[in-house]
Amino acid sequence: MKDKKKIIIVGGGVAGLSAGIYAQMNGFDSQIVEMHSIAGGLCTAWHRKEYKFDYSIQWLVGSKYGVFHNVYRDTDILNDGIEIINPDVHLKLINPQAEDFVIYTSIDKWENYLLEKAPEDTHAIRKMCRDMRRCTKLESFDLAPSLRKPFHYIRALFRSYPTLLTILKYKNLRSEDYFNLLNIKNEWLHTSLHGIYGNANFSIIPFLLILSWYAQGNSGYPKGGSLAVAERMHQRYTKLGGNILFKKRVAEIMVENSRAKGVLLEDGTRIEGDYVISAADGYHTIFNLLKGKYFSSNIKKAYENWEPFNAFVQVSFGVNAGLKTDVPVQWVLAKGKEIGKTKLRLGYRILNYNFDKTMAPEGKSCIIIRFESPWEIWENLSEEEYREEKKRIEKAALQLLEEHYPGTSALVEVCDIATPQTTVRYTGAWKGSYEGFLPSPKNITQQLSLTLPGLSRFYMVGQWLFPGGGIPPSVLSGKWALQMICKEEKRKFTNQ
Repeated sequence: MKDKKKIIIVGGGVAGLSAGIYAQMNGFDSQIVEMHSIAGGLCTAWHRKEYKFDYSIQWLVGSKYGVFHNVYRDTDILNDGIEIINPDVHLKLINPQAEDFVIYTSIDKWENYLLEKAPEDTHAIRKMCRDMRRCTKLESFDLAPSLRKPFHYIRALFRSYPTLLTILKYKNLRSEDYFNLLNIKNEWLHTSLHGIYGNANFSIIPFLLILSWYAQGNSGYPKGGSLAVAERMHQRYTKLGGNILFKKRVAEIMVENSRAKGVLLEDGTRIEGDYVISAADGYHTIFNLLKGKYFSSNIKKAYENWEPFNAFVQVSFGVNAGLKTDVPVQWVLAKGKEIGKTKLRLGYRILNYNFDKTMAPEGKSCIIIRFESPWEIWENLSEEEYREEKKRIEKAALQLLEEHYPGTSALVEVCDIATPQTTVRYTGAWKGSYEGFLPSPKNITQQLSLTLPGLSRFYMVGQWLFPGGGIPPSVLSGKWALQMICKEEKRKFTNQ
């Protein structure tokens, strides 16, 4: 045991837990240092009275098969006992000025629905759905980038040829550019598509991929949600002999002779190891924990020019009533509406978790309202200003709840408000961003390296390496880091 190499992992989110699980599988001694009191990072939820308010998972790419699915099985994100819920509807757009707009998870069903509603746009609708069908062959790489051989890329090209062609064709287009290119004539269809995906810098590629994943039954929701996922990963890690040090903050990644040697905690404790993996926030890792001494031109370009996802406010209600809905996720157009200090760019979401009975007691409901709220609004608020802003938000959200579910505001048993400050306090996410870099034409085909120039025995994992972020690439990056460490140690990587 004394001869085991030790890996220090900064951050106990899903990327850090993944790295820790694979470290234990491969005979290393690992230690995770986590600032919060629980594991999971952004993949989390919180209990309030009898309710559980989820923060993260709405769908999970790889729920049925593929490289991501294999990693979920290794890390116990998924197992034979987990029920996967595959919804019929991705979301419904509510436009106060027009008929509701539904996005079905079946491309065929959605195509028929659109053709019935907007027959004058038959050509545009068929083209859009055809592009989505061409995106069903995309495969992720199981091997870390530095370990791939030319034949891996040739095989991927052969298997994913139609999808790769589609990505190359549209990689420079924003979503609104693509919709304009379709030359949609129907005002309802045009307004609806722009209303949901109208972010000025949002790439069209994720839009095409989302329904392609759904159409294959490969983007389901694991019953129990985000916190249950994090708890299973934590249990898997500890059963393999791993250890998490909770409620401890890393002040510095220690470096000696251009080699990562361990971490220095804020309380002065030094933890030394043979390797350091940072699964913490990317910006904080590079420019604070490593003091900005190690970064490439690509990393500098990313943090200077790539836009992160906007932070959001989540208002969660526990309601003493069984509130029914035909779709779990609704997107409400309300451009310019003010909620506290936030002026909505496009609208807000309403999530009704009645499809997951673990979120509320029988006969009761968990309703969540989310809206984007830029970090700049929250960054410098005093404690008093912060409390007052939350009061204004609660009042406005109760009014919205009443609009959508008349008579229910009086039945609210608990209200919880999570703000961008909450996100930063518990996860350290740069600018309160919940999912890293926004996928845009600038970055959609790029990813950042797991290693930093001039620094050995150090690896970065997590969603800040991948525009679009999310759980799937974060968990996969933990596996990649251990593949690279095993290569360096001249030992065979295993997932057993």
